[in-house]
Amino acid sequence: MQVKKLMLIALGGSLILATSCKKKGCTDINATNYSQKAKKDDGSCEFTVSEEETYSIPTSYVYKDENGNSTVSFSGQKERLDMLSEMVAYMKTANTAGTAVNAQTLKDMYSNTGYTWTDLNSLGMTGSSKQLKSKTASGDVGVQTTFENYMDALGTLSATTTSGQENGASGTGGVWPNDGVKGPYLMSGEGQEYTQLIEKGLMGAVFTNQMTMNYLANISTDDNTAAVDAANGKYYTTMEHHWDEAYGYFTSEIDFPTNGTDRFWGEYANSREGVLGSATKIAAAFRKGRAAISNEDYTTRDAQVAIINVEMEKVGAASAIHYLKVAKANIANATTRNHVISEAVAFLEGLKYGYRASNGGMSSTDINNVLVTIGTDFNNVTLNSLQIAIDNIASKTNLTSYVPNL
Repeated sequence: MQVKKLMLIALGGSLILATSCKKKGCTDINATNYSQKAKKDDGSCEFTVSEEETYSIPTSYVYKDENGNSTVSFSGQKERLDMLSEMVAYMKTANTAGTAVNAQTLKDMYSNTGYTWTDLNSLGMTGSSKQLKSKTASGDVGVQTTFENYMDALGTLSATTTSGQENGASGTGGVWPNDGVKGPYLMSGEGQEYTQLIEKGLMGAVFTNQMTMNYLANISTDDNTAAVDAANGKYYTTMEHHWDEAYGYFTSEIDFPTNGTDRFWGEYANSREGVLGSATKIAAAFRKGRAAISNEDYTTRDAQVAIINVEMEKVGAASAIHYLKVAKANIANATTRNHVISEAVAFLEGLKYGYRASNGGMSSTDINNVLVTIGTDFNNVTLNSLQIAIDNIASKTNLTSYVPNL
């Protein structure tokens, strides 16, 4: 399809980021004249758009060819989301004192080696070639080993607990009791909760990494001229299929947010929705980008890639900030404080493996500096160290004005 282009001046509708800074300019990241220094929109945004809209954008993730055949497929991503769900459920059993989790079982789940899944959604996970390990940080062996070390630590620690004895405390690993706000949780003597480090860490190292650094980063080089294998029911092009697989790492539900807000990125984007609006932006960008691909509108496709990349980074960074704020509010409640710091640290680590926004973003060095500020013994954090960490994350990801509401 030949798409003519023209420049339109946006008279309204741009996202206005209200901050104390008065510098004006274009604040819409999709505009060709976007300014990262501008904090107040002045109506000058310019966009490259189609001369006339010739295709519709569905309200749910449903796409069909001219013969009515579905062109959507992301079954592998559904399997991996369910694999992590089962892993998390298994790991959380160790929050009950006297319940041991087997580290080798966790590793078998991680690599899908000889493990029999409950497979609640009947996806055929047992014996499937799909796994989480091979997709971790694009196959980085060092990162994979880090997660397996967490699994070893969780297994070893859980084996030391005794039924009915929630005696975890500073310097003593075990099941830390409910402190009146949260708990009980299995944590090390330093307050590190391995279940959180694994779950949130894999959300970044697998789901975000595959979404942004694999599929969306390479989408422009995919073939979009013919169905992969229509004779065998694969009515989608390679480009359509890879876009679908990126979507599948965000949510397994085609009607998000009606469904799909109960786990992983769908849950956390939805949790930050009232402040950032990221859940709406990401879901809409995936639907619009998919429609654009099917209609060979690559300018619109690329604009949606930019939105998804930036918003995914915002959700991860904002979630880390949120949990560090909760830690500040519960500085004297040891179980709650260390539980949420574990979540924050895992979200921060996960940022290393996804797209980093060109208008900011945190480098691995930036992330490591924040982690040093927090420290490895969460019992030693202070209100000041937590605030420094929050401020550093926010300044690097353009979230400073949002911090009060996160």
